[in-house]
Amino acid sequence: MRTRTTIALALLLTLAGCGGSDEPTPGPGAGEASSSTGAPTRDAPTGGTIDAPTVAEPTSALLEWTDSGLDAGTRYVKGPEWEAVARDAGSVDLTRDGTQVGIGAGAGRTISEVLMSTDWSVVVKQDKAETAPSEVTVVDLATGEERPLAGPAPASGGSWALTGGDLYYPTYGDDDAYCLATSALADSNGEDGWCAPARSGFSGLTASEHGVAMMTFDDARPVACRTVTLLDGSGLPQPVEGPADCTAWDVAATADGSLWSEVPAPRRQEEAHFFASGGGTFFDLGPGTTGTALPCGDSVFFVRDPQGDDEPAQLMRWTPDHTLEIAYESASVGNAFLGEPACGGGVLTLSSFGERGDELVWAPVG
Repeated sequence: MRTRTTIALALLLTLAGCGGSDEPTPGPGAGEASSSTGAPTRDAPTGGTIDAPTVAEPTSALLEWTDSGLDAGTRYVKGPEWEAVARDAGSVDLTRDGTQVGIGAGAGRTISEVLMSTDWSVVVKQDKAETAPSEVTVVDLATGEERPLAGPAPASGGSWALTGGDLYYPTYGDDDAYCLATSALADSNGEDGWCAPARSGFSGLTASEHGVAMMTFDDARPVACRTVTLLDGSGLPQPVEGPADCTAWDVAATADGSLWSEVPAPRRQEEAHFFASGGGTFFDLGPGTTGTALPCGDSVFFVRDPQGDDEPAQLMRWTPDHTLEIAYESASVGNAFLGEPACGGGVLTLSSFGERGDELVWAPVG
């Protein structure tokens, strides 16, 4: 899990790795159970048009959260059986019922990503000088066996996503092109995919059983033009229908459409407005925080900061039934915020900060 202040930095570093000389303007993460299912039901709400999306009114459907016992802000990913804890940037421990796998970053490196699915965990060790490719340790969670990543050499930093046994990550192609690589972990087989055009890049990778999504951007001044995309069957990014030109940021595939965010004020890039499509119709999901959209289980989640001095921070859930739910609320109001959520094989982890106390909690997604 990464703190919210890294969002713009990651975008800058990604574009720098694409060979462009310019960079985009920087910007600044126990209740009633949800009844969502894995696919839209016949009576799922119908949205509106692109120009007049239906406003989705949120309902409270809090997940069953459990305190992790760790300090809020700790890099922590919980899975169905395993959990990963990195108490600093130099090492991470994977544990399950007394079994432990310890992975160190190594000299001159820092742990930049900890990803987990039901069957696999991936630990990325980035070169501190950002001149050498990242090193990757893949852990088979059935056996605890460690192995190196099979596939093209990863770029330093960038955006990574894991779904099932498929890992998506940045690499360099011919003439230093910035490319998307895929590794099938079970087969120890990896390959290059789509490469960004010169002076452009991609970030914000998300992946689930419904598809792979990312934000692409150019190096226009004073603000980069951003386009959110879904990979088609041939592995090429196709623009999502709905977002206003150059304003989108977050994106994730859903069972019958997509979820995305738009940033209306370029100088307030942490503040976004979220939308979704489903069944060819469109929904207005309201305000949220850039860089927080996350597929997990059957749904997509995003963070909403307090909307007033007496309002809590919330984790919002867009379900396959085209409903918007409040999955978590902070105890604090006003001066409160949530970290970026993380997902490990259908289990969410979330840090919450506020005057009434901080907490790091986890919950399975139904």
